[in-house]
Amino acid sequence: MTDALIELTDVAIGYGRKPLMSGVDLSVDKGDFLGVVGPNGSGKTTLLRVMLGNLRPVAGTIDRRAGLRLGYVPQRVRIDPIFPFTALEVVRGGGMGPKTGSQPGWRLSSAPRRMALEALEQVGVADLARRPLRDLSGGQQQRVLIARALVRDPDLLILDEPTAGMDIPSEHELLDFVSEQNATRGLPIVLVVHQLSLVAGRASKIALINKDIPLFAVGTADEVLDADHLTQLYGTPLEVFGQGEDTIVRPIHPKEDR
Repeated sequence: MTDALIELTDVAIGYGRKPLMSGVDLSVDKGDFLGVVGPNGSGKTTLLRVMLGNLRPVAGTIDRRAGLRLGYVPQRVRIDPIFPFTALEVVRGGGMGPKTGSQPGWRLSSAPRRMALEALEQVGVADLARRPLRDLSGGQQQRVLIARALVRDPDLLILDEPTAGMDIPSEHELLDFVSEQNATRGLPIVLVVHQLSLVAGRASKIALINKDIPLFAVGTADEVLDADHLTQLYGTPLEVFGQGEDTIVRPIHPKEDR
């Protein structure tokens, strides 16, 4: 491992002894922006759990750089509305450290108030610090949750479907912010989505995953965003036009008999 922060070699992911997918080779390196793309139920979150250390691989090896600090934004955070946690309180509860002992994974710890305020400032919502999280818009809540992940100055930021349920302007605003963290700070990003368009023009590497085929392919956008890979990924004939954010994917309809 030279620039690699996390490296998976011939890994099988799954639960218990039954693998959902085998032969996964993947590295997340310094400066990477990795987009993980697949349909719902394709194994994306299971892969993330293995990368985070919250789920042991069925087989294979995982190497993590010593002392690696992770920031994680889960797919959904449910906070009971009866508890009026403020944005600041949510961010303060986001400190993460490795578990002690033999169990894999991470433990939460309280972050100092100063660090939490700095994280909210970093994501542009410091003025919302005293507002209850439940009263914020979807886009504002997601920024607070990203601040929660950034509060310990992570070496790697992992986001699982962060734009789910957001409108298009909020979606693009959030992704622009994440891209900026990668471009200006060099913060490595792993972004899990099911919409290809969200990462096509942003990610330096893309992993396509679908456990039901099975398919796991990693490369640059030019290497993996072709008709053959995407037809496999989504299980329907597709054709691809354009590049980057202008990539258009559309189904191929059989010609009608006339």
